[in-house]
Formats: sequence, C-alpha cells, structure tokens
Amino acid sequence: MKIFKISFLFLAFCLMSLSSCKNEASKSESQHPFGDKADLIELLNAYEAAPNTTTANNLLKGISTSAAEKSMDPKVRKSYLLFGLGIAKRQNMPTREPGFLFPLIKDYISDPKTPARIDELAGLMSKMNKPTVANVFRKGLIDNYPDYEKIESVKNGFNEPIDNIDEYIKSLGEKIFLDPDNTGINRNASLSYVDACEAYAAVYQNNPLAPENLFKAAEVAKSIRTFPKSLSIYDWILEKYPNYDKAPTSLFLKGFIIENNLGNNEEAQKIYNTFLEKYPEHDLADDVEFLLENIGKTDEEILEMIEAKRAQ
Repeated sequence: MKIFKISFLFLAFCLMSLSSCKNEASKSESQHPFGDKADLIELLNAYEAAPNTTTANNLLKGISTSAAEKSMDPKVRKSYLLFGLGIAKRQNMPTREPGFLFPLIKDYISDPKTPARIDELAGLMSKMNKPTVANVFRKGLIDNYPDYEKIESVKNGFNEPIDNIDEYIKSLGEKIFLDPDNTGINRNASLSYVDACEAYAAVYQNNPLAPENLFKAAEVAKSIRTFPKSLSIYDWILEKYPNYDKAPTSLFLKGFIIENNLGNNEEAQKIYNTFLEKYPEHDLADDVEFLLENIGKTDEEILEMIEAKRAQ
C-alpha cells in the first residue's frame, strides 16, 4: 500500500511537472505577437538584453510601423498595439502610450475596454498639456458611455464646461484665425483643432459630422504643412467613410499632396489612376486627367503647353 502511494505521488509529480513545462512553453510562445518577423524580434531581443528607454523606443517605433500596415489582420494588429502599450507602460514612457491607445480606441471601438482606454488617454492628454483634446475624449465618454464606472471622476476632469460637443469643435475652429502668424493662421490653435477633430471622429464614429470634421482637420493640417497628418486623415476618411460626399475629393487631395508637396510622382500617378477608376464621372475627373498627362512637368512647361494649344 505504501509503495502504491509513493508511486501515485511520483506519477502526480511527473504530471504536474509536465503540465508546468507545457505552461512555460506556452507562456514563452505568447511573450510577443511578432511571429517570425525578424526585424521586430531583433529589436525585442535588444530591448530584453538591455531594457531602457533607447531600446524600448526603437522597439516601439518598429511596432508602430508594422501595426500601420493596411494588410495586417485586425486581431494581429490589436495584439501588436497591446504589446507596445505594455512596453511603454513598463518603461514609464507616457508620451509614447497615446500612439497605441488611440488606434485601440479608433479601430476597436466595440471592445469592452474602450471606455477605460478613453479615460486613460484623456488623462494622458491633460498631463501633456493638451486640454482641448482631453475635453473631447471626456465629453465623448460621458455622451457614449454614461454607465462607465468612473464617470463621476470623468465629469470633474474638464478644464472648461462643454454643453454641446459640436459647438465646442466649432469654437476651436474659429480660434484658428485669432492672432495669426505669417501664414495667416494661428499654428498652435490649428494643431489643437486637428487633434480635437481626430478625437471627435474616434469617439463619435457614427456621428454624421465625424467625416466632415476630419476633412476640415486635413485641410488645416495641409495649411500648416503637416502633410503626413493630412494624408493619414484622408486615409481615415477613405477607409471609414467611403460614402461621404467628399471622399472622392479626399482621394484627389491625397494624390495632389503626394505629387506637389512630397514629390512622389509614381505614387501620385497610382492614386490619380485609382481616382479615375472609382469616380470616372466626378467633377474632378477632368482635373485628374490633366494632372496625369502632365505629372512631373514644371509649371513653366505646363504654361508653355497651354499657350501652344491656345495658339493652335
């Protein structure tokens, strides 16, 4: 009987050890979501070998770049974003956290953790001296998630009262023209307006004004020459609001910026061709055809060509 008990205990111990080994293996396999992406694994290894803000920043940049790939599966992208957020938190890098929290809100609005993420992002924006965008997030939280467990503390977080979010966004737009600099607009007010419009579209995704605010924000971003921001907003419109009446104009302006401001004629040509395929009857189709015919030419060359046609 004693031998049986010893054998039983030994067997149980072996099973527990085997189970433990399996759990550890599983844990090891799930430590990161990068699969066989060698570049990210290399950055991760460098970070794990010397976990500091430098190696963490390099890793976070790599994660952000990969997560921005349009072909990535949404579930995989989410795992990337969560992993990056965890690294930023572990290394106490609050300025990097919004880069992961924002897409987690924007692209996964139905996630049960969205209210808490909005609350967290609003707090980070306040600490980063961006009260207007923090106000938009908090107002969106109150309007869309009234049962959120921390809603009372959210109500106490505003730096100014907001009765109507649409009127608030409108007032921020009006401030763009107060105390203008040599460009004719107020740059700081413009940046705040763009941020607020993006926050609005993230938390009021089904509001008809969301794409309109985004379109205006893209135009303001273009005015202050933050072209990558304009392009990202136009992509947002095209992806989330393809039926918005200014979606074709957004595609046109995207191509125009890429050609004339960024000098990438090859990419602009692709976008112009896509425009003509999708919107052949649009009012801008003739303009796009003209741009395609003359892509890469200088203003002087185009003027000479126009004058030659007139002469004929």
